[in-house]
Amino acid sequence: MMLPCSHRESVTNQVQPTIELLSNLDNLHPDVLLQHSIQPTDYKNSLVFRSAVESIRGTFIASSTTGREGLINGVFVNLQNAGKITSFEHSSNTGRFDFTILISRDTNYSAALEVKGGEGNSINISDRPLWASEFGIWCHLDGAIVNQPSHGAHSIINRVTNELVRRKKLVDVVFFKDNLCGTHLRPCPKYTGREATIGLNTAPDVFLFPQRIPTIEDPEPPAHTLDMLQLPTLILDSFGVTPEERNTHIWEVVVKLEELGSHKYRRAIAIKHDGEIIEQSFSRSWKD
Repeated sequence: MMLPCSHRESVTNQVQPTIELLSNLDNLHPDVLLQHSIQPTDYKNSLVFRSAVESIRGTFIASSTTGREGLINGVFVNLQNAGKITSFEHSSNTGRFDFTILISRDTNYSAALEVKGGEGNSINISDRPLWASEFGIWCHLDGAIVNQPSHGAHSIINRVTNELVRRKKLVDVVFFKDNLCGTHLRPCPKYTGREATIGLNTAPDVFLFPQRIPTIEDPEPPAHTLDMLQLPTLILDSFGVTPEERNTHIWEVVVKLEELGSHKYRRAIAIKHDGEIIEQSFSRSWKD
């Protein structure tokens, strides 16, 4: 299974009953609504329930966006203070990416990082700046337990590889981090003795993508390695990952453009960990 963490079944089994309870509160417990000055007849008919859900969701999204960008900002502050990078700036107002990182003043080697919340459509909304030596996407999930982490990572990789093949947008690396990893709800087996207490200090999983855009002439370009990129190692170092532990957090995304005949194509994706294929999938075919 891609990504070793998983939710406790005793917790995930409570999600659907909670949905059913809240969705049918007007019929199941109208007295509870009345105690809080909510008319049962208005609960659904006048969109009271739906409006409340959307308001709560908006609050979660706003607080999550601030939280994940604050966490990443803190990572870069620590790297700059340690002399590992020259400078960084929040650049979402000047381009379709969130952070610009000047890694080395001597070589003018810079990276761009886009920060996303999860596996939704917004994953595709970003642009690689022309000056970027490296371009990465940080996918930060904020604690939902409906799907396992592997489901989120699978969805993200499918969307990014689709952008790679169909839109020719080169992404070098994807960082995947979930707020629940390393907590009592989802102990992380990577941290022996601290599985349920490491919390936000868990390092992100790093997915290394192809070095080039797959084409008919070059259908299966090799994936990057840590030696080719600087940002992944810097970020793993900032989370206290030693050189001996890095492979635990590294995943390789191999993408192949397959020609099916009659001008039809599909992309084949293989996820590797420590040289072993963990997961394979194929896209729907399309006609050029």
